[in-house]
Amino acid sequence: MMDAQIQKVLEPVFGERLIYDCPLKKYTTLGIGGPADALVVVEDEDELRLVLGVARAQQIPWRVIGKGSNILVRDAGYRGLVLKLDGMFSAIEVISDRSGRVSLQVGAGCSLTRLNRFCWQNSLSGLEFSYGIPGTLGGAVLMNAGAWGREMAEVVREVALFSALEKRVLEKEDLRFCYRGWPDYGLYAKDWLVADIVLALKKDDGQKVEARSRELLQKRKLSQPYTQPSAGSFFKNPRGHSAGQLIDECGLKGLSVGGAMVSTRHANFLVNTGSATARDMLALMAEIQKAVREKFAIDLEPEVHIL
Repeated sequence: MMDAQIQKVLEPVFGERLIYDCPLKKYTTLGIGGPADALVVVEDEDELRLVLGVARAQQIPWRVIGKGSNILVRDAGYRGLVLKLDGMFSAIEVISDRSGRVSLQVGAGCSLTRLNRFCWQNSLSGLEFSYGIPGTLGGAVLMNAGAWGREMAEVVREVALFSALEKRVLEKEDLRFCYRGWPDYGLYAKDWLVADIVLALKKDDGQKVEARSRELLQKRKLSQPYTQPSAGSFFKNPRGHSAGQLIDECGLKGLSVGGAMVSTRHANFLVNTGSATARDMLALMAEIQKAVREKFAIDLEPEVHIL
């Protein structure tokens, strides 16, 4: 529960955008999770610095959850502040357009769906692979999201980080991404968050860009449990292997623990059949890891972040 003094500082600024004891299952694609002490929707730099300043001064843990598409919140919830970025942090602006190469400055809170549609309307290519990933750009950069042999690292030119006191811009040469991750962000995670990103894209025919995006989305829908609550791909692919294939070869499709189940369509998706708890998901995760380890001597690492 938030201290009364903290509430006194935050309430006049955020009003209804500050929610105490907020059930996080409403804010995750899995539909699972206990309450956060508070959730706050931040819309500009001054608000962000205020929230981060309060959290730092009072030693309150905080976390940005974006669209909640790559997280599993424990049943006990999250003791701290959960931030959602909106307003200026979901804006899209063309900052350079030269010789067919275009730079976009995009807020970390902008959804990938909205960003892709902006690209169609403005005849920009480079993000087609990300259409259908149900997250924000900030989250996609942090996990170096990818699909169809492409990843965010290919199009990110700059990342702007904010703390309670300052803004820092990291250039492309300072960004060392890896498969489904940005390891160096661990150096900043305690006090800094990703606020906006500059993307390097190319001019193309807008209708063709849209057509390619929709074709990839259709492929995604055919191979993934698109209509069931999930957090996306649950495990990272081990080097040289497909996590889904390893799980499938263990005969685990359809395996259930409580309301959590291994998708019968794609084995690397754990779905909420309607009544799943985080405890169910974690128990199912452990069973999968055990089976794959015993059969293949491979340790599966979760791609999903566990709060």
